[in-house]
Amino acid sequence: MGRYWQWSVPDNEKKIKAVLKDSENPRFLSYAARLFYRVRDPKKAFRYVDKATFCKEWPAIKKLIRKNSWYSDAPKFWQVIYDGIKTELRKDGTKIPAKERLISPQRLAIAEQIKALRKKKGYTQKEFADKMKVIQQYISIIESGRENFSVETLASIAKALGKKLMVRFE
Repeated sequence: MGRYWQWSVPDNEKKIKAVLKDSENPRFLSYAARLFYRVRDPKKAFRYVDKATFCKEWPAIKKLIRKNSWYSDAPKFWQVIYDGIKTELRKDGTKIPAKERLISPQRLAIAEQIKALRKKKGYTQKEFADKMKVIQQYISIIESGRENFSVETLASIAKALGKKLMVRFE
C-alpha cells in the first residue's frame, strides 16, 4: 500500500506496522485513526490491523476520528465493515472482548462529587439534565466516571449546581 495515508505519521513503514500490530502501544489509536480515516479498502487496511483487533478497538478509533473533527464518511463506512466482521467473527466462535475502560481515581472522585452535589440540591438526573440542556443518560455517564469531561463541561456543571469551578494543584 502506498504511503498516501501515512503522510503525517513520523515513523517508517516497518515501525508503523509494528505499532498497528500492538493495540497496547500508546501510538496505536492515533495511527489506526489515520489509517481508517484515509483508507476505504478493507483488504489494504487489514494488512496493518487484524480484524479482531479492529473490532475490539473500533469504538475508540471512531471516537478519535470524530474528536479530531475529520469530516468524512469514514466512520459510517467502517461502521458497516465493523458490523459485518463482528458478525462473521462471532459465527466462527471468536469472542470480541470489550475493551476495559479504565477510570482514573481523579475522574471518579470528581464524578462522585458531582453526584453528591446534585443529590444535595435535590435534583434527579433528569431534572439536572434538563437544567444543563443535555439528556439524562449523559448525566449518568458523567456521574459514573465514564465521561472524560472537559473544563468547559465542568464549568457548566458548576453553574447548574450554583457553584464556582475552582481547580487547585496541591
